Amino acid sequence: MAEKEEEKVIDVGNEEFIDSEEWKDNFLKQGKWIRLFWMLAFSFVYYISMTVLWLIVFLQFLFVLITDKRSENISKVSIGFRNYMVQIINYLTYHTGEKPFPFSEFPNSENEES
Repeated sequence: MAEKEEEKVIDVGNEEFIDSEEWKDNFLKQGKWIRLFWMLAFSFVYYISMTVLWLIVFLQFLFVLITDKRSENISKVSIGFRNYMVQIINYLTYHTGEKPFPFSEFPNSENEES
């Protein structure tokens, strides 16, 4: 029975769990820091875009208030704008590596999930 207990004991003192050279190389990769810069820039764009969103909401509300129906043109703009915001969120959350507009095409105004 003593032999079985000795087999269960694992000597972890000799194992190196974190390869410090690999960690250092990963930490110092220039691409990650450049991406951080772009993530901060697009976070700022997303923050500013909230003003544009409220402008679209206000214009659509005025149109509905006056005509009792929504504007198709404002709806198309709002769908394109929403898709652009989704582009930014996808980039910020590492869902995609492609930078949003103006580094890629502006998303279309078709009613589709990005």
